[in-house]
Amino acid sequence: MPRIVKQLPSIANVAANASVVLNCPVGLTYEKITFVQGGTAFTRAQMTNIEVKVNGKSIQSYLDGTELDEINDYYGRADTANYLTLHFNRPELRDLVQSRLTALGTADVQTLTVELDITGATAPTLKAFAVLREPEPLGLITKVKAFPVTFATAGKQDIDSIPGNGPRIAAMHLFKSDVSDVEVEVDSIKVVDASKTEGEVIQKEAMPVARVPQTAVATHIDFLLDGDTAQALVTKGVQDLRVRPTLTTSGAVRAVVEYLDGFGGI
Repeated sequence: MPRIVKQLPSIANVAANASVVLNCPVGLTYEKITFVQGGTAFTRAQMTNIEVKVNGKSIQSYLDGTELDEINDYYGRADTANYLTLHFNRPELRDLVQSRLTALGTADVQTLTVELDITGATAPTLKAFAVLREPEPLGLITKVKAFPVTFATAGKQDIDSIPGNGPRIAAMHLFKSDVSDVEVEVDSIKVVDASKTEGEVIQKEAMPVARVPQTAVATHIDFLLDGDTAQALVTKGVQDLRVRPTLTTSGAVRAVVEYLDGFGGI
């Protein structure tokens, strides 16, 4: 069957300072879900606590629409004004098979919802549509999990709260404006040791799709720069996974991790 664009059910209770739920029909395979914002004043930043849930389990979470948009921008998936997209396909990967691998199959799913809060908007409106294809069971998916931590001092810090031992890691996004260097250590072996500038040079040269580092807000660690899911960081059997950012100033770091995993994993 060809890909179809389908308007999703109306979202109830759309209002300032309200919590809303988009109930998505199941059966077909979701390549993307796009929200359309309207109203007097309603920005991406005012879509907060965004969560994608399958059978009631959260598989993706974002602080707000700005964070989701910045991750999209990093991959070159630029969102049009007033439109904000959850990408389940990964169009930056090497070929059609790879890019479609993580689409969200719902043939064996009972419920698919997107939940979010509307914070501080004025007379907001919100609707959504999806790009779908033929039915498939739920398989490999991209999970997005956040691990916030706050440091009282500047300098090299240690983030040891990121779970491994199972899923592969596609990328990490460290949301703090002044990370200067970053290391990733797996069972005492350094797999990444680069300055922010060096990392961004490599990301901008990525093939087949160059990345667009969001340098003013985040530092990215990307294991799929050649567009091959086989290059994702394997964590099976890993006992100790550490990320060591060097901070110019003290403060909060929000580590957002993209995992490639099955539904039953993390």
